Amino acid sequence: MRIRSIILAAAIPLLLLLAAVNGALLYFQTKAEMRRGLDARALAVAITTAEFLSTMDDPAARLANPVRRTALISATRQVEGLDGLYLINATGRTIALVPPDRRWTPDRTVPRSAAEVGPLTNSGGNRHIVARARVAGGGFVVARIDAEPLFARLDDLLRWIAAGVAAAGIIGLAAGWHVARRIRHELDASRHLMAALDTGAPLPDTGALTIAEASDLAAALRLLDANRRAALSGLDKRLAQEDRDRTDAAALATWRSAAFPAIDATTAGARVAARLCGDAAPGSFFALCETQGQAALVAGECDGAPREALVQAIAARDFLERHWHERTPDDALRTLRESFAATQLRHLAWSESEPPAAPRLLAIIDAATAAESYVRTAPDAPPATTVDRIDALLEPDGILAVVGPA
Repeated sequence: MRIRSIILAAAIPLLLLLAAVNGALLYFQTKAEMRRGLDARALAVAITTAEFLSTMDDPAARLANPVRRTALISATRQVEGLDGLYLINATGRTIALVPPDRRWTPDRTVPRSAAEVGPLTNSGGNRHIVARARVAGGGFVVARIDAEPLFARLDDLLRWIAAGVAAAGIIGLAAGWHVARRIRHELDASRHLMAALDTGAPLPDTGALTIAEASDLAAALRLLDANRRAALSGLDKRLAQEDRDRTDAAALATWRSAAFPAIDATTAGARVAARLCGDAAPGSFFALCETQGQAALVAGECDGAPREALVQAIAARDFLERHWHERTPDDALRTLRESFAATQLRHLAWSESEPPAAPRLLAIIDAATAAESYVRTAPDAPPATTVDRIDALLEPDGILAVVGPA
């Protein structure tokens, strides 16, 4: 759905609901108040007339006087909506004090209290309120009030409420349309900004954004673009520097590091740690040869040009890992010297039945003597820890390995 449809679908029903609820409350409250007013008016007429008649010894005879009857009718004309006023005496005789405009026969049932008002009645399509009040000496007065004016005013009010609900819907439509249009404009501006950032095109003007969140988003996008440009610029500079620093020696060192990762393992009852340290010769190699219950660690250097020496070292390592235990140590070492131009060979072999009793150093470095002394001073340290400490203290160039009991 579009943002405009979402806002309109949410705003219009909400405003219509609010207007309808307020209109309903107004309608029912007004109806209740007007109904109470009619009841009070009907009771006032009935009670006032009953009190007036209670002062007479014979109300029927007294009201037979034309002057009194005319005065009573003239007084009741001041009561809005009065549509009939009757006296029902103690004998049950009905006397019309004010004749109704429409035919009406009042109920002769004696009221249960001194004065009471009955429910809304419908007689011949006309709604009325009837009130009764007792007369001293017997009998009671019945007054009927026309309720049609009340409902006419309520109908007018209902029409105004319906018009208000319709106006609320129209206002909601206009307001929602306006808000949705503004939001759509802000989103379009943000989308154009993101598209320009993505394509590298000139950035559009976002100064006309009026929604704070949209302005914040535009500022954040500009900041992200600035950071991206700075990162790309830094990356270009770093790549250019790496291109300038890249040499055959650096490439060979990287390749050798990947081909001869450090060893930290447990095999055949011994802990083994080995690594290339510092600026080791290109042909430096070490190999951990393992078979069932037996193991050997071999280290050496292959002579030749740097690139060829590294290739020979990798081949020598692979040969040892596959064939060391198929031959005698002397035969394997002779093959290394003859086929791989290996020199400075060192090796140490052990088995699960005869593991090394103490840490043993296997090194091709200049400071081998100092390294050996350190190994003897820390016999309980793990081989990997010993290798790390020797590398940190002596900073040797070459191969450094330690084999100790597991």
